[in-house]
Amino acid sequence: MTAPGTPAESMVVTIRDFKFEVPTTVRAGAEISLVNQDDVEHSVTSNEAGKFDEDVDGNNTATFDAPMNPGTYPFHCTYHPEMQGILVVE
Repeated sequence: MTAPGTPAESMVVTIRDFKFEVPTTVRAGAEISLVNQDDVEHSVTSNEAGKFDEDVDGNNTATFDAPMNPGTYPFHCTYHPEMQGILVVE
């Protein structure tokens, strides 16, 4: 489940209470910061192989680059498959 987003300028995906908080849109190729506020490891893994796959330890941060091609990219957490989100790249 994706919570309402933050402005695109922030380029931050926050993980809190086993939910993703995703910007409304992100720029193609932009660096995206992952902020994991949970105590356990999560991932942001594209449903389409090879687009993006980044792990982030509990109470930690990581970064990844948004895909270069505009589009809608569904993603999930490999550790907690019920966690789903959508990254919209413009």
